[in-house]
Amino acid sequence: MNLSADEWPAERVRAWTTALDALAAAGAAAVAATAQRDLLAGTADALTGRFADWVIVDVSPSGPASRSVAGSRREPELAAAVAELSVRGCPMIVSAMAQRTPLVRASLADPAGLGILPGGQRVVDAFAAGSYAVSPIMAGESAIGAITIVRGNSQPHVTFLELNVLAHIADLTAGAIERLSGPASSPGANGQDLEDTP
Repeated sequence: MNLSADEWPAERVRAWTTALDALAAAGAAAVAATAQRDLLAGTADALTGRFADWVIVDVSPSGPASRSVAGSRREPELAAAVAELSVRGCPMIVSAMAQRTPLVRASLADPAGLGILPGGQRVVDAFAAGSYAVSPIMAGESAIGAITIVRGNSQPHVTFLELNVLAHIADLTAGAIERLSGPASSPGANGQDLEDTP
C-alpha cells in the first residue's frame, strides 16, 4: 500500500486509533474473563473488526491446547475448521513461540505459514490474507500460547506499531491466564510450551 505525503498522517492516525481501541477492548476482555475459554473467545472477538479480519488465539498453560478463532466476515464453518488445526501445523505461530518474539509478515513468503485445512486449502488463502502478525503469550521464559492477527489483502498491512500493541495484548492475556490459573498452577522455570497432548 503506497501512500502519498498527504495521506500518510491520516494513515498514522488511523493506525494509532485502531491499535489503541484494540488494546482497550482486549484489556476489557482480559479483566472480564472468568475462565480460560472466556478469555480466548473474548480476546479473539475484541481484536476482530478494524484491527484484524481474523484472529487466532492459542493457549496451553497446563493441559491440552485450546484455540479460539474469530473472523469479521462471520464464517463460522471456516472459523471452526481453523480452530481444529493443531498449532504444530502452523509454522509461523510455532516460529514466533520458539523465538519468543513477535513476528509480522507483510508479504506471504510461506503461504502455508498459518496451516493447511483438511481439504488442502491454505489458511492464508481461505482468509484472503494480505498480511499477518503473531505475538507469543509468555509465562516467564516459556511461550504458553500466541495471538495471531490476519488482515485481508484489501486492508492496510499490519505495521510494526500494531505488532507492538499486539505484544502488549499478549502480555495482558498472559496476566489474565495467571490470574485465572491461580498461583499453584503457574508454570515454573521449566514451564510447558504449547503442545497438543497425545
